[in-house]
Amino acid sequence: MRRWSRRLRGGSSVAARRIVAAVGVLLAAGAVVALPSATEPVRTPPAEPTPAPGGLAAVLPGPPYDRLPGRTPIPEPTFLADRLLRGSLPAVGAAGGRAATASARLVLGRYCRRPQMYAVTLDPEDGWRRLRALAIRLDRSTSPPWVVLELAWTGRSYRWTGRSVQLNPC
Repeated sequence: MRRWSRRLRGGSSVAARRIVAAVGVLLAAGAVVALPSATEPVRTPPAEPTPAPGGLAAVLPGPPYDRLPGRTPIPEPTFLADRLLRGSLPAVGAAGGRAATASARLVLGRYCRRPQMYAVTLDPEDGWRRLRALAIRLDRSTSPPWVVLELAWTGRSYRWTGRSVQLNPC
């Protein structure tokens, strides 16, 4: 050991300088490799779903979602024949494009977890008294790609009709 320390101090050995340089390069390489793992966020594993009564896993509650913060609750719809739903909506303005779009968004807010993922286009049949609202999914997912709502003006607000097979998986 004395021999190595004397050589390193005096700088008389080329081999000793090479060893010191190699160790330095290895330490620097190790630091560069370890750096990304030290800067990445810590990812926690997803929480296990809590079992619901009946043994089913309840990850997120199902519709209606209109009780969530920031959404306007709408009345419970009536079930009609052939999987049709019909319901009334609160007044959001006079009959027209803005009120029809807001009304369609209220229905989406009740049935969709993320209603902002839909763009609403309107197709008036009888002016703004009767119209079709088509909500098209903005991303390319397939659950469901669109939702069709029929809107009818009642004199104070719009009444909506839609298919449960389109609204429930929304």
